[in-house]
Amino acid sequence: MKPVRLRGTWGWTALCLGMAAALSACSGDDDRGSGAAAEAGAGDAAAGDDQPDGDAPDMAEEASFPAVDASDASDTGADTAPRPCPDDMVLYAGVCIDSYEAPNVVGRTPLVMYNLVEAEAWCEARGKRLCYDDEWQAACEGPEATSYPYGDVHEPGVCNDDKTWLTYNQSLLNGWPGGVSTPEIESLEGLLDAARAVSASAAAAADHVQWLYQGSAAGDHPGCAGPSGVFDLCGNVEEWTLRRDGGTTDFHGNLKGRYWAESRTCQSNVKVHGDYFRFYEIGFRCCRDPA
Repeated sequence: MKPVRLRGTWGWTALCLGMAAALSACSGDDDRGSGAAAEAGAGDAAAGDDQPDGDAPDMAEEASFPAVDASDASDTGADTAPRPCPDDMVLYAGVCIDSYEAPNVVGRTPLVMYNLVEAEAWCEARGKRLCYDDEWQAACEGPEATSYPYGDVHEPGVCNDDKTWLTYNQSLLNGWPGGVSTPEIESLEGLLDAARAVSASAAAAADHVQWLYQGSAAGDHPGCAGPSGVFDLCGNVEEWTLRRDGGTTDFHGNLKGRYWAESRTCQSNVKVHGDYFRFYEIGFRCCRDPA
């Protein structure tokens, strides 16, 4: 707080010396700067004197009380510390993890047909990274290490895991074009449109993916979350994660959570697919270290 400075001290002294009847009131301390303090948010800046400025009667010199500059007030109560995670992520067990599967937007369906390398690039373009498998599992099982985000007993339909499996045509899926599953993609619809624009075989692959696809939009299964507050870790789409043990050459991923037509526990692992494998039911989500 800026100290209130009294100008015209000699004027007051002269006035006091010339007023014999008021000597008892002139103790050498002027209390006109002790006006009420005003709060500035949660800070401690004073608003200054509550007396009007101007000339005092018969004063030899003006005594003024400049207002406190509000810009100098320290708002010590304001929360200026950086948030540990962006708004679209949850802090759990020391890591920021996307609330939903990529693209991590409420109302949008999860992306698929990204291999591990492409999924890493998508996350990195947003200042994030792929989750490690142990980070993903901790968010899924919670502190009690339950089999599912909501408990140990499977409840069909709480997560999107009770759909009827459809037979896929691998020959059609093989027509998926390389180079379209990029970091610029923000929606499944945009991804399929980009594939269709490449060639007739690519369009046929995109159409087949759309026919097979039974993913739910982010937010459609509010019960599919445990203590972490992270959604759709089981069911919906299977998710690429990075193996904490490093994996082996060209096999660095661990697929977690399974998908819409098959339920698996938080602890289940699929490590048999290489880094360049893509499929119509495989997606991912991103993590990052806290700020």
